[in-house]
Amino acid sequence: MQAMDIANDALDSVLGELKIALKISIPVLVLSLGLIGLLSYDFWLNVFSGNGFGMRAILNDQYGTIRVIIVPLFIVIIGMYWVTVAWHRFVILGEQPSGVLPKLNLGCIWAYLWRLIILSFVIGLVVALPLAILSSMFGGGGKINIADYSQALQNGPVAVIFNILGTIGFSYGFMRYSPFLVAAAVGQPIRAATGRESTYWARESVFLLAIGYAVMSLVYTLVGGGMSTGLWQADLLMLLAMQWVAFMFTISLLTTLYQKSVEQNAGTSLVKSDENSKEKIANGIRCFIQDGKNDSA
Repeated sequence: MQAMDIANDALDSVLGELKIALKISIPVLVLSLGLIGLLSYDFWLNVFSGNGFGMRAILNDQYGTIRVIIVPLFIVIIGMYWVTVAWHRFVILGEQPSGVLPKLNLGCIWAYLWRLIILSFVIGLVVALPLAILSSMFGGGGKINIADYSQALQNGPVAVIFNILGTIGFSYGFMRYSPFLVAAAVGQPIRAATGRESTYWARESVFLLAIGYAVMSLVYTLVGGGMSTGLWQADLLMLLAMQWVAFMFTISLLTTLYQKSVEQNAGTSLVKSDENSKEKIANGIRCFIQDGKNDSA
């Protein structure tokens, strides 16, 4: 099955280059957590210890919300897409980290983030908003949380069904347009329409992958949400490990879709035993990018 081949290739990409995956992601994770810890250690200590009074006291401080929510959120976003862009560039362009931290391609990160915001907004309007209205009409609570079923489970089966549909729809649209994002990460932007057209060959596989993502997200909410060791430090490490696996697989899936779309559209092939395969991919990328530029002209 083509969908399984895509998923397996994405997983193999991470496992086959696990050392590089760790080298790209872990230093950025440590740096991000260190900065957040300096800013808001007291708040998160209260969160994991269940001290609601301490949490409220910190948030009610003059700069509490900025210190413990807004700035840490900004740090997390930059850290995530620093790793995302670095991984895309490593797999596609062969750009390896040369120091402790991967190269900070700020221009590519901002380009990626801007496209991500626009894409998420448009897909949200097309998918999530109509489903939220229908959910409200049929007693599901009227709220769609993509890949997060914690609230839907409290609101009953109708809410869960609409949340599954929303997750499938959002994931499908996101993956169909994903080359639009990945191309920005490698510094060769293309039009959104070109990104969508490039994945037409995999539309059925992408739909199956979206269903799988919705189901796995539900399983994670049901199983992972109830996992606890009783020690917040151990729970935090376990949560970070699970999130790392999910995150690396997701960005590797987008990279794989981009590579395979390049192969399909540019007529190149990825032959692992061929020492010139990276050059073939690079040639395919150049052809694909040029096609996108011609489309926009």
